[in-house]
Amino acid sequence: MTRDEVLALEQFPGDNGGPIVDRPKNAPVYEYVSLNDCPQAKPDSMTEQVSCAHALRDCPEGELGPLLRIWRRTMTAGEVTEPWRTRGLTCASDVAPGARPTLTMADLKAAFMRTPWSKPQISSQPAGNTTLVNLRTFYRVNWTSQGFQPGEVDRSVLRGIPVQIRPKLVGFTYVFGDGSSTGPTTSTGGVYPDGDITHLYRAKGEYPVRVDTTFGADFSLDGSTWDEIPSTVTVPGPSTTVTVREAKGVLVNH
Repeated sequence: MTRDEVLALEQFPGDNGGPIVDRPKNAPVYEYVSLNDCPQAKPDSMTEQVSCAHALRDCPEGELGPLLRIWRRTMTAGEVTEPWRTRGLTCASDVAPGARPTLTMADLKAAFMRTPWSKPQISSQPAGNTTLVNLRTFYRVNWTSQGFQPGEVDRSVLRGIPVQIRPKLVGFTYVFGDGSSTGPTTSTGGVYPDGDITHLYRAKGEYPVRVDTTFGADFSLDGSTWDEIPSTVTVPGPSTTVTVREAKGVLVNH
């Protein structure tokens, strides 16, 4: 249901959206509640406020969400005369009748952005972060011990719901400090002779080298089923200074 359709929901049997005329005090009226569109979420049940990945992920981009199922029952003189029945689905959670604050994909994206990431540091070969002009220099990524690496799980509680966020690698971008870079790539590089991340410096000097890491993430509400968070974040790594020297040939008379 669109936002306008939700706002136009009938308030009582025979409601056609026109002016409300005087009605008997005990005339039947509709009562609504909007719950996450999850199999366990039923009105007046112990699990009515349950959340699920389907409800969080299935609203179109740009809509508030989560996906809610609107339930309606008929009340007459304070008594239930027709039980709860589904009225439709909507992503317009801000106007859905009887909707309560609940976990949204926006909450998950915000938690994902707050994740304390592991920031990979780059090392080079020849050893000692020193190389020569026009010498092929090899690079390798080393994960720092602080923060969350791809595959590790960050646990938190959002709006009273236990949530697990598991980072995953989208790609590295190697920044060589001389205006050039390579990536994105999932390669962690390596050492001579098989490392596939290399660079040639054309002039001597000191160059701040780093690797920028783009993370995605999956989330789980039950610890077993994982679904993707539709967002990424790029985290700049700490810089390593690589010194480039110029070699000169010298003739020696023995």
